[in-house]
Amino acid sequence: MQTIIQTIIQTIIGIVVLLVIVSIQMEFQTSHSPSPVRSIVQPECSIKGNVSVETGARVYHIPGMEDYDSTTIDPARGEQWFCSEQEAIANGWRRAPR
Repeated sequence: MQTIIQTIIQTIIGIVVLLVIVSIQMEFQTSHSPSPVRSIVQPECSIKGNVSVETGARVYHIPGMEDYDSTTIDPARGEQWFCSEQEAIANGWRRAPR
């Protein structure tokens, strides 16, 4: 009986140690993707590709357009930045009406 209890305790200790190692490794693992803040706030390009919440339409906004400043880009929703209008159009986006 004593041997079974020792085996169970050793197994539990082993699992806890493994979980700690994995946790530490995940904490210090570097990401190769750009910072989410950089993706949303400081893009390389200035044209905002936005997906309409109401219709799902994909429209792009250029600096100076009415809704440009209030438009935020959420890559998780498929929104993205473009470097030229031609690039946006080639990817299936249309110019916003305002």
